Amino acid sequence: MIAHYLKHKHVWRILLVVLPAIILTPSSRHPQDDAMLHITPQYQGATLPDGFYIYQRLNERGIGIKSITPSNDSIIVRLSSPEQSSAAREILSMSLPQVNVVTQAPDPTPFWRHKLIQQQSKLG
Repeated sequence: MIAHYLKHKHVWRILLVVLPAIILTPSSRHPQDDAMLHITPQYQGATLPDGFYIYQRLNERGIGIKSITPSNDSIIVRLSSPEQSSAAREILSMSLPQVNVVTQAPDPTPFWRHKLIQQQSKLG
C-alpha cells in the first residue's frame, strides 16, 4: 500500500519540501535558556576540583545541575535553571578561590547545523 503512494510524483515533491523544513527547524532538545558555567584555573598549572566536589557545593545550596563535564583544562557545569546562574557562580567563586567561574550562554545552533553550513560554504 505504501509502495502505491510512493509511485506518485506529488508525494515525492511533498517529501522533498517537508523533510528539509523538519530537519532545519530549531531543536527543542537544547532549549536556549539553559545556563552554563565555565570553570578554569586562575593560573597555569593550578588544579581544578573534581566534579563531585562541585556537585556537593551546588547541591547543598539547592542549585539544580544537569551535567558536569571536564573539557580541555576546564569544567563545564550545565544548570537546570538560568535563574540560578548568578547564585551558582557566587557559591563556586567563594568555595573555589583558585578558579575563574564565568557564565556562558550555550550555542543555540546544533552541531550538525554548523557542519551543514560549513559544507555549503565550501561548495561555491
